[in-house]
Amino acid sequence: MVEETAERLTEYLYSQVGDGLRTVVIVRDGDYAIHYLSDELRREYTNETYDEVVDTFRLESPFLSEELADSPVGERRALIDYHENACVIQFPYSASETILISVSREAGRDLIEFVEACRDIVGDRRGTAT
Repeated sequence: MVEETAERLTEYLYSQVGDGLRTVVIVRDGDYAIHYLSDELRREYTNETYDEVVDTFRLESPFLSEELADSPVGERRALIDYHENACVIQFPYSASETILISVSREAGRDLIEFVEACRDIVGDRRGTAT
């Protein structure tokens, strides 16, 4: 069941990043269920703001859709979004459910350093440093 998976994921994430864990949410076609929400986000986001944030991560084509099954690069296993204030990773669970997690920039430091190094190279190639 997706709720049990979200619980196991929350426990794992908290053991790895502690207070760097911002949220764990189960996203479904027409709604979502917050499984974990940090105290910081509880203070920072209204219900409407959280709705808006979750809506930005709704997928036009589901992770496990048939049209993606035969992709030359293989199945889509996760989506990673790097934002100014957080790293957001979305994992498929079923055809209609994903588990979305958000961790602080500090918690996602290794990933961010890798992305920024790549951005520096891209910026240099374009003739503009980032």
